[in-house]
Amino acid sequence: MPRKDLMRLMVTIVDRGKGSAAVDIYRSQKLHFDYLCLGFGTANSQILDYLGLEATEKDVVFTLASAYRIKRLIAKMDERFHLSRPGHGIVFTIPLTGVCGRVHQILFKEGQPSEEEESVDTVTKYDLILVVVNRGNLDIVMDAARKEGARGGTVLHGRRVGLEDMENLLGFTLQPEKEIIAILSPRQQKMGIMRAVNQVAGLATECRGILFSLPVEDMMGLQEAMKLTETPEAPEKE
Repeated sequence: MPRKDLMRLMVTIVDRGKGSAAVDIYRSQKLHFDYLCLGFGTANSQILDYLGLEATEKDVVFTLASAYRIKRLIAKMDERFHLSRPGHGIVFTIPLTGVCGRVHQILFKEGQPSEEEESVDTVTKYDLILVVVNRGNLDIVMDAARKEGARGGTVLHGRRVGLEDMENLLGFTLQPEKEIIAILSPRQQKMGIMRAVNQVAGLATECRGILFSLPVEDMMGLQEAMKLTETPEAPEKE
């Protein structure tokens, strides 16, 4: 019986209009739990200049998959979208600790993994920081995050529900319209970014921000963009 902790949420971020192609790939692999959202990128001008891009609208696809299949799925996404080239998109996975039984059965009905598929590297070097703030405060969040090394983020729009109970608890009025800012970060930069953002956009500020982070496992797309903007080390003087 497959373990339920071997499930992953696979997140794919590509330019607007390409999300349906990502869904087609997942459907061809018999993955049927796909969710497409609309967002937009916030990469800083340095990265955009390197990549020859402007700030773009994004498709964000969420997919449930077994951990055994991630390596093959990422390879197929790279083949279709050229994710190993900077500026072509990002795909990453987040480990899940639970999923309802029926979904689990459907995802594993293709049989047990091969020996090659079982050898999945789960060493995590990145984290996904999620910042939920009142709409209109994106620049405040990203300015603080970039000062601590963040390269950019992806923004989704949402709406807070159940405001009355939370307002009674906090003692102030909450704005229902929200921006959800997702920032992928190397693990060693995570706390610095979160502290900086919380200081200027946390719950005690007018932004009314809430921050949390999730571990990221498999990754393709972000490392390539980061390599482009790394400052080469100066040669040692003799």
